[in-house]
Amino acid sequence: MATDNFARFLQECLIVEEDTEEGLDLDTLYGLYISWCRLENLEKIPERTFGSMLRRHHLHWGRYEGNWVLVGLRMVGPAARDYVLSGSAPMRSIGAPEFLEVPNAVA
Repeated sequence: MATDNFARFLQECLIVEEDTEEGLDLDTLYGLYISWCRLENLEKIPERTFGSMLRRHHLHWGRYEGNWVLVGLRMVGPAARDYVLSGSAPMRSIGAPEFLEVPNAVA
């Protein structure tokens, strides 16, 4: 059951862009997954299991700006909007141009 839900998450929430070195880091991807689970009323799997599931799907890891990312992945759909609007994700992680990025609030 968890495997079917994970495959559904990948299909509904991610697209792969060719010819890019950018991608999503593990924290961002897991945050997106948590948002998706919340919207779908599903129990989330632990982060360690999540990492194992990613390896089973043979996603390509690479370095981008000094960080490990899953190369070419972009967030899409309702869970991506939920994740970004919750304030957890930088605008860059959904591919927004820099002029749309909101600076951190000053307290």
